[in-house]
Amino acid sequence: MSSGRDTASRGDSASRGVGLADLVSSLRFSGFTVLIVALVVLGALVVSPTFSTYVQQQRELAELRQSVQLHREAVAEIDAERVKWQDPAYVRAQARGRLFFVMPGETQRSVIDDVVIPPESDAKTSDQLTRISQNWAHELLASTITAGTTSADAEQFAGSQTDDGSSGTGTTSKNGKENAG
Repeated sequence: MSSGRDTASRGDSASRGVGLADLVSSLRFSGFTVLIVALVVLGALVVSPTFSTYVQQQRELAELRQSVQLHREAVAEIDAERVKWQDPAYVRAQARGRLFFVMPGETQRSVIDDVVIPPESDAKTSDQLTRISQNWAHELLASTITAGTTSADAEQFAGSQTDDGSSGTGTTSKNGKENAG
């Protein structure tokens, strides 16, 4: 008995090759076995495109469901916004905040954060209201008259502007010199 175990336990490649060859040669294929294997392979070939189409459609269906859910959430947000806009207090608050509207008799005051004062600063703000020294209607009329009577093109006219943004009182000639008007 030990000699049989020694042969099996040797594990050399020659004995394995013979064992595998003996196993393959001992298999007998009948016509029925070949027919069943051929039908299974044919069935797999027939079903595989249909199965891949099914998997693809399920993936598309999941994407569409997700898209529908996103659109429903967007519609819910829009409906909530519409309900807000039906409230007169909300409309009034939006008009005040966005368009700077005020109720009759109220005074509009706007705070501009263009000067940042450090919190440790000792500088005091003035309680006096300031007035703008320019008359905007006069400036508009002067700008319109200057633009209508000049013979300069846009580049030359833009060059005749002064540093403070106001235009000169004369017109610009074609050589770029300003004429007194």
